[in-house]
Amino acid sequence: MTVGEHARLWTAAGNARVELLAARFERFAFDRHSHEQLSVGVIEQGAEGLHMAGGTVVVPAGELVVLNPGQVHTGFAAEESGWRYRMFYFDTGMVEELARAHLGAGSVWFPDTAVRDSGLFERLRRVHREQERAGDPLTAESLLLDGLGAVLRRHARTGRVRRPVAGRAVGDRTPRALDRARQVLHDRWTEPVTVAELSAASGLPRASLIAAFRQAYGLPPHAYLLRLRANRARRLLLAGRRPVDVAAVTGFADQAHLTRVCKRYFGVTPGAMAAPGARPALPR
Repeated sequence: MTVGEHARLWTAAGNARVELLAARFERFAFDRHSHEQLSVGVIEQGAEGLHMAGGTVVVPAGELVVLNPGQVHTGFAAEESGWRYRMFYFDTGMVEELARAHLGAGSVWFPDTAVRDSGLFERLRRVHREQERAGDPLTAESLLLDGLGAVLRRHARTGRVRRPVAGRAVGDRTPRALDRARQVLHDRWTEPVTVAELSAASGLPRASLIAAFRQAYGLPPHAYLLRLRANRARRLLLAGRRPVDVAAVTGFADQAHLTRVCKRYFGVTPGAMAAPGARPALPR
């Protein structure tokens, strides 16, 4: 990392379904990726830029950044001084439980990536800082649940977002066909998969499959598969598994390959991921 940059990712001591990131970046930039969880963060200094479907979003200090599960994005410094921020990654099942309690519907989404809400900003920043101490798991989890509940009540929308139809000339069958191709990747995420196999599963010609897949899911099949492996590796690393073992069971060539991908996608190396209950030492 550049001097002055730092990042730490850990699992909340009070709730294993919440992951936390505290980081400061100047020149580092994330590759295109997405998270399986709802991602909510506070920008404490500088500004973060994100390239996303539909254009570029800049989130300045004092605002929230909110990303729906599966929403493909990058991340980069939108100011010369970089940006410092804190992120929550909330498990989808947990979000659905709280959404039913607060909104009466489990399926929710967030229309805005940059959210200006000064009261909620300060509240979430205090919650995140409390997780660094995490002396009392009951208090820590209560604060997490209250914070997520406030995010849902103030900014979530209910109902499903209609996924854009990918491809042309294959009509209404295309989304279902692409779902079949995607399922192959989920079922065989540790194995080599060929375009021919995806074509056979979907019934779409190889010539159009990759472009249609990218349009539907934001990433081409090979990058989507790498994201699956990275997200599964992340969970194992946060559970305390050794990087060399994680690389072996999640389809990476070796530990060095795992390290490179973790840095590009999550901003941290495997060594900067802490097991549940660990106290992360972070610069202030």
